[in-house]
Amino acid sequence: MNLPPAAVLIGLDDTDNASSPGTGRLARQLSAECARRGLRPLGVTRHQFLVDPRIPYTSHNSGACVAVEGEGGADAAAFAFDFVAERAADGSDPGVCVASAAVAGPEMVAFGRDAARRIVAREEAEALARLTGAALRPLGGSGLGIIGALASVGGRAGGEGARFIDLPGLRELPERVTFAALERMGIRLRREGGSPGADAEVCATLGWVRPRLAGGLPVLPLLWSDEHDAWVPVDRKHARP
Repeated sequence: MNLPPAAVLIGLDDTDNASSPGTGRLARQLSAECARRGLRPLGVTRHQFLVDPRIPYTSHNSGACVAVEGEGGADAAAFAFDFVAERAADGSDPGVCVASAAVAGPEMVAFGRDAARRIVAREEAEALARLTGAALRPLGGSGLGIIGALASVGGRAGGEGARFIDLPGLRELPERVTFAALERMGIRLRREGGSPGADAEVCATLGWVRPRLAGGLPVLPLLWSDEHDAWVPVDRKHARP
């Protein structure tokens, strides 16, 4: 899992409507509020779920997970329920899950994987929350956001198949940044392919760096660009968050 023993995972989903900012932005605001309250941010990840016409969703059917660390465990993050409820968009169906890393075990990881490949029922999420002791609450509307909220926690605990949409300092990176600076942020770099400039250790960010969640860590795949005379991220900006 590569999460500290004192880590707490906060999953949220279905907090937006067609004209509002996405769940990813609200998750980043929640992470910032956690930091103000003395919890150390460990990153915010975006989790993609099954896209199917039988599933109600706003745009891409994705949820988010805020990972933090600090004293007080899950109790210290319980404010997230009110925080999200007060900021969720009109007409949304928000749900929030708060769980310590200790309870986000194999069953929850499996649930996160299932949500990416099949339709998951609300009752399954509620039963799993009772089994594991995770705090799971619908916060308005149909409350179906609890499915993605719990699945986001499971996906983050599983350590694969997501994208970091926030890490401390990630959105303040300059246009060109050294490998050493990225590695100090905890980002693992993966160069793909050789090139005449393969020995260069500079990344041209192109204004958008979103590492993948792989092996529980933020991993940034890079390709060499002759145009930029630097390595550039393989993943490029395409949609919100």
